[in-house]
Amino acid sequence: MPLYRAQCTWQVGSEFPRDRIVINPTINDTGLGTDPDGLADDLSFALVNWAAWNNQITVKLYDLGENEPRFPKGEATRNTGQFSESLQPRELALCLSYYADRNAPRHRGRLYLPLGALTTGTAMGARPTAPIMQKAGDLAPVLAGLGGVDVDWVIHSKVDHQTRKIAHWWVDDEWDIVRKRGLRGTTRTSGSTGG
Repeated sequence: MPLYRAQCTWQVGSEFPRDRIVINPTINDTGLGTDPDGLADDLSFALVNWAAWNNQITVKLYDLGENEPRFPKGEATRNTGQFSESLQPRELALCLSYYADRNAPRHRGRLYLPLGALTTGTAMGARPTAPIMQKAGDLAPVLAGLGGVDVDWVIHSKVDHQTRKIAHWWVDDEWDIVRKRGLRGTTRTSGSTGG
């Protein structure tokens, strides 16, 4: 009955490791038999169908019950070799927030969803539009419905060592920034103040 951290990685712009954009939902498989490769394949298929872009995606499942270093128990890749560039800044994201029985510490979590996965449009306003917010929210039932009755999307607390099934979610109308997703500078403009 493993508790998996799902590392879901989109390749954006190239196949290089620095061009990976990652989200990490947690999944609890309580079934008598477990099929981590099948679960990774189901999640990769669901994310390909959910995301607005068609870039390569790799899903790896890591058993949180194992000591570090952990090695993948299940793995799946789709859209192999597709590395199109994002039309929006890579670091721009929308937060899918969620909680279990109550919205309190150790009962809540968040996924910073890359804007490129939410829309192929290039026009962005000061706040996310309702369709973009809905697209982010559409991921919640995808994760909650993954794998059947014995697989749950969960929050796992390292503090009290409890695993709780996600019951509620929301997306607000504010952009978020994940700096490490940004591009590296390739050119510079500089000058002198004469002082």
